[in-house]
Amino acid sequence: FREQFGLSVSAYLQQVRITHAKQLLRNPAVKTYQVAEQVGISDSKYFSQLFKKATGMTPTEYRNFNYKG
Repeated sequence: FREQFGLSVSAYLQQVRITHAKQLLRNPAVKTYQVAEQVGISDSKYFSQLFKKATGMTPTEYRNFNYKG
């Protein structure tokens, strides 16, 4: 898998989850914990930590940035 995609399976899965979460966060009606559940992460605090590590912003900051911008 690493040779094909250049990432481990877990890193690839995390990247896919964050990409999908970004799309879901564009809808202000969907709560952050719902986004976490929809991308397969049951703990919303853990999701927020992963999201911030991957994007440099919390899910709320990302949503506000994209909603205004």
